Amino acid sequence: MTDIRGWPYENPTGFRFTPTKRKLVAAALLVAGAALPPWLFRSTEFLSSADALVLGRAVCFALMALSLNILLGYAGQISLGHGAFLGVGAFASGLLTIQPQLPVVVGLLGAAVAGALFALVLGFPALRLRGLYLSIVTIAFAFMMEESWFRWEPLTGGSAGLELPRPRAGAFVFFEHADFLAMLLVILVGFWLLDQNLTGTKIGRAFNAIRWDERVAQGFGVSVAGYKLLAFVVSGALAAVSGALYGHLIGFVNSESFAFKSQPNFSLLLVIIVVIGGLGSRVGVVLAAVFYAVIPEILRALQGWELIVGAVALIDVMARHPGGFAGAVREARHKRGEKKARSRLDVVEDVAMPKLPKMPRPAGLPERPDVLSGSTLLEVEGVSVSFSGLKAVDDASLTVRSGQIVGLIGPNGAGKTTLFNAISGFVTPEAGSARFLGREMMSLPPHARARIGIGRTFQQIGLTKDLSVKENLLLAQHVVADYPVLKGLACTPQAFDTEASLEQRARHAIEALGFDAFTDTPVKNLSHGQQRLIELGCVLVTAPELLLLDEPSAGMSPGAVENLGERLRDIRDDLGRTVLLIEHHIPLVLDVCDYIYVLNFGKVLAHGTTEEIARKPEVIGAYFGEDVA
Repeated sequence: MTDIRGWPYENPTGFRFTPTKRKLVAAALLVAGAALPPWLFRSTEFLSSADALVLGRAVCFALMALSLNILLGYAGQISLGHGAFLGVGAFASGLLTIQPQLPVVVGLLGAAVAGALFALVLGFPALRLRGLYLSIVTIAFAFMMEESWFRWEPLTGGSAGLELPRPRAGAFVFFEHADFLAMLLVILVGFWLLDQNLTGTKIGRAFNAIRWDERVAQGFGVSVAGYKLLAFVVSGALAAVSGALYGHLIGFVNSESFAFKSQPNFSLLLVIIVVIGGLGSRVGVVLAAVFYAVIPEILRALQGWELIVGAVALIDVMARHPGGFAGAVREARHKRGEKKARSRLDVVEDVAMPKLPKMPRPAGLPERPDVLSGSTLLEVEGVSVSFSGLKAVDDASLTVRSGQIVGLIGPNGAGKTTLFNAISGFVTPEAGSARFLGREMMSLPPHARARIGIGRTFQQIGLTKDLSVKENLLLAQHVVADYPVLKGLACTPQAFDTEASLEQRARHAIEALGFDAFTDTPVKNLSHGQQRLIELGCVLVTAPELLLLDEPSAGMSPGAVENLGERLRDIRDDLGRTVLLIEHHIPLVLDVCDYIYVLNFGKVLAHGTTEEIARKPEVIGAYFGEDVA
């Protein structure tokens, strides 16, 4: 039995949680959520109307925080002006449901569209800004919305505001707070499932990779610019929907409802909720949102002191557990399993590096070219790169032929990694060209070069280290996950089957590498040598034609380096791949390389076979600082 990508598929349990079954479960949850809470509240007088209103606010806070968590917790993009999206959604829904008297469902859809459009506009600065500068831009966006759009009376009613109606279902009106709370709980389940689909597909993995290291994400074929914009759009749309629901809950919204000086200050409150709950944690964020909505009501008897108590609690939590609630739980679990994990790591560390997995070229990528051994695969001509007037690479040229291991050596600061970055697209040369399989590729971004068959590793290990071993191998197959984003969010059969295929491929690689016991272990908990091995597996999992390996032996013991040499020869001889290798371990280079280029002060000092390079006095002089007769 094979899956849609021709990969052997085994189902030992005989059970697949298909999209149809997922939808049936989701429908059952939605029906239960719609029917059970009102019946429970009314039949048992479980909640007063005031209590239902407080819980309704708590659910709205949870929805708002989940929307920000997508942007801040998953993609690592800071927004201190998210309250503006809440206002956009509330006003958009009000305009659609008051005058035209359209259903609230239409108002919510209009809110999502409006929020997505405004988020798209805000997302463009994020392509060039990050950290403090991006946070300033988001604050400026919020103030602009507050002082212009939200005060435009023909649109929003200004300070007089808009009265938002309660939803209807036929003749039934969700007028009672308990009824509206039931509807909010149903929508919360919908948000939860959407968020779950996002994190379980290529979208969530791409967001995590961007948050960890944008270069690593691009190396795996992720379009960083596209996914940053997507994070803003999805987060803005969901924030607008949650803002609209909050407006319909309280029944009124004006220019001051979501302003920085309003109580609460939604923009800052949402950041606090996400940080306290734990960046990227759905459960933690929802619990923190409920806490911040309910605690003021419980502490109201303190007559103003609740703000001080809350601030002290916030400082204490952040001082003890910077990772928030979810981080504290993870720390506790880690401590319980740390001793056992360390013993398992030691066992694996002593085992020689296994043969690397032989992976067939996956469908969804361009057809593998028919390249004759010895023919030109990569040709670099006259590449020059400068940083602040300093020539890092000066008119460098090299040729890599198919079926060879080509070494790129030189002293520290010679420009080797800069030349690698120019070849893989991470820096733009001021001059020169690079052709892969005869195709000029200097105009291609890094993620596009990954798609045409170039894989690379990094000096500082190119993995997303807070993801597990399996998740990194899934991320490495991003270029193969060709389903559209909307299908991923909806978990359609195409997205589900593709993900199942990618997981099967990842598990095959894990078994071949001997990491079965660490499938779900975060990469950061593995040793340096093990991380290097996983990185090699990630590069090979899509069967690229050319591997750019940047100091793969760094941090390895002498025995491990010798074993690495055997694996490099396997990549060439058994897997049929071509390697361009940066390496400081000269015995390894002389042992495995078919041809060597020597860089010094950004220039190609010499090139030739290993025997020729070993005899050249200019090479010895570059390494040892003296001329040899």
